Amino acid sequence: MVFRAIALSIALLIGIGTLIPLATEYAEAGPKKTRKYKKKREWRGVKKYSKRWWQLYRAQERRKRAVAARRRALRLRQMRLARARQAAQNNATAAVRSKPAQTEKPPAAVLPSGQAAPKNWAPGQSTDGEVQFRVAGNSGMEVGSASISVVGPATGETVATGRNRSVGGVPTTSLRREVINRMIRENGWVVNDYQKEIGGKTVYVVVAQSQANGGRVQSRLFYFTEADGRIYSVATNSNAEAADRLAEESEKVVNSIQSRRRPTQQAAVKE
Repeated sequence: MVFRAIALSIALLIGIGTLIPLATEYAEAGPKKTRKYKKKREWRGVKKYSKRWWQLYRAQERRKRAVAARRRALRLRQMRLARARQAAQNNATAAVRSKPAQTEKPPAAVLPSGQAAPKNWAPGQSTDGEVQFRVAGNSGMEVGSASISVVGPATGETVATGRNRSVGGVPTTSLRREVINRMIRENGWVVNDYQKEIGGKTVYVVVAQSQANGGRVQSRLFYFTEADGRIYSVATNSNAEAADRLAEESEKVVNSIQSRRRPTQQAAVKE
């Protein structure tokens, strides 16, 4: 009996000693194998730091560098494509913003004779009895204004000598008086008057001045000429710097009115 008990005890101890390690290995609290313990097949049986080990190690590092280089190249290509798309969108937006708006071309300034007005003359706010223009300088800034109107019908011949000087039968004293009355209304004054020949015809000229905003003195010129049985008035208003150029252009306008016997555009006769 004693021997049997001893044998059973020894068998039980051997069984417990075998089961405990197995149970511990497969239990949840036991150590788990990780990837770092797994070695590739090609590394099996290779002694660490041996010649074969270093060959395998260097080959592995080359593969890692190649993979990293491909990833960087792919990322760089994606970034370039993104920048190209953004630049294309920005260019399209800038082109739309910078595209000039399609505006209607302003109508050309036309004289009562039907001919084109001087280059820097633009149509103004005309009335039934007067055709008005805005005059611009070489820089494009407005430097003055001009107007063409019909004073009245001609009643006779133009006389350039003696006391009975007239334009189309209308005495120059009456034309001067009309300018004086206008200057009184516009806070101005008459400086001089004379007759000159433009385009082979006698033209009566009245030189006046007026005071503009800010106290500046404006140059005023009034040309009176007869054409097609009517007496036309070409009046200009400008600063002193542009007075000479505007005078030359006004004389061209007067010549244009005289050279056209049947104007395509006429201002109404003042009552």
